Amino acid sequence: METPLGTQAQWLNPKHVQLPPDLRDWLTDAGSLTAKLKALHADFRVQVLCQRQGFADDHEYRQLGLEKQPVTLREVLLYCNDQPWVFARSILPHEQLQQSAEITHLGNNPLGEHLFQRQDITPGQIEVASFAPDSKVGCLNHTLHGKHQTLWGRRRCFHLPETAILVAEVFLSPTPCYAYNPTMGGDA
Repeated sequence: METPLGTQAQWLNPKHVQLPPDLRDWLTDAGSLTAKLKALHADFRVQVLCQRQGFADDHEYRQLGLEKQPVTLREVLLYCNDQPWVFARSILPHEQLQQSAEITHLGNNPLGEHLFQRQDITPGQIEVASFAPDSKVGCLNHTLHGKHQTLWGRRRCFHLPETAILVAEVFLSPTPCYAYNPTMGGDA
C-alpha cells in the first residue's frame, strides 16, 4: 500500500457525535494511547510505515494554525499481541523542531510516550472522525485484517513551546473499542 495514507475525514467535536460507550471511551480518553495499549499488552511495538519530509493535507495545516510549509509526515502502526491495532499519523513541523531531535528522529519509538513525558506540552481538544471501509485507512485495515468495516479515529494537537504537533490515531478492527459493538464492525 502506498504511503503516506493521510487522514482525510470530517473531523468533529465528540460532543456532536453519537457513539457507543466503549468506542466513546477510547476516542475521548485524554491520556496516552501508548500507555493504554501497553497496559493491555506487554508486547506493544511500533512499526514505521513512512517518515519523510513533504506537505501535509490542507486540513492539517488549518488544525495546526500553520501556513503551508514542508513538514515531517510520520505514519506508523501500533501493535499489541503481534497485531496492528492502531494506524497513527503525525505532522511534525520540522523547521520549528530543529532543536528537538528526540521528536523528529524517533525510529520505532512511540511519539505518544515521549509527548506525555514532557512537562512543557499542552494537549489540545480531541476531534473524532469515521473512516469508510473504502477509505485509504479502511483499505489498510482490510489488507491487514481481512475486514471491511467503518473505522473510527481521533486527533488532537499537542502544543509545545516551539510549535504544535498534530497526532491522529485510527483504531483498526482488532482494537477492543469495537468488541461489544457489532454495528461498529466488532466481533461480539
